[in-house]
Amino acid sequence: MQLFYDPDIVIGPYALREVEAQHAARVLRKRVGDTLDLVDGRGGWYQAEINQIDKRSCLLTVVQTRQETARAEHSLTLLVAPTKNIDRFEWVLEKATEIGVDRIQPILTEHSERTRLRNDRLERVLEAAMKQSLRAWLPELGEVLPFAEAVGSVSGDRFLAYLGERGSGLLRDLVRPDTDTVVAVGPEGGFSGGEAELARAVGFVFAGLGPHRLRTETAAVVAVHTVESLSW
Repeated sequence: MQLFYDPDIVIGPYALREVEAQHAARVLRKRVGDTLDLVDGRGGWYQAEINQIDKRSCLLTVVQTRQETARAEHSLTLLVAPTKNIDRFEWVLEKATEIGVDRIQPILTEHSERTRLRNDRLERVLEAAMKQSLRAWLPELGEVLPFAEAVGSVSGDRFLAYLGERGSGLLRDLVRPDTDTVVAVGPEGGFSGGEAELARAVGFVFAGLGPHRLRTETAAVVAVHTVESLSW
């Protein structure tokens, strides 16, 4: 199945957004009368028939639709420090979307090596991953926030992947299935002691991800998979 994404789908006649219209016409060589499968990023699935198509536009009529309930009984928020290499951070967004995440909040920490992001570019990574994995829910991507602001703005069961304290329980043993969960993953240098204490003061629990030291992007994907796998 080839999915198309448009957040503004309506029942009946409408024009597919240009970037998707170009893909349908130039790459997939779609023709009048062909059907397209679309999602709106909010759980909506649609099937539409092409009425008119050229290199820049595609006019459709939506002929079938269904709405998923909430993606899961819980929500998962990933707080993560962007990596110095932007390709590695894009990989985190892609894999977290494929596995299942509701919100990704980039954070600015004391040891951060990257302080700026182009969210428009990163949104396209999320969209592509959603379509590739045949999902109808597009994760929310926040603007970069300072660590203190980010940890103070989330709720639910909150965990900090912290390297500075041995003996912390493993995330897999601490997570409660079907409960709103937040996991924070730091930069290559890890969270500072001050950041760890600040997080603990606002309700975060220190959690380990396993016996080995992981890179930021690996730790983020392991955290998302750990939480999601408990709900399968």
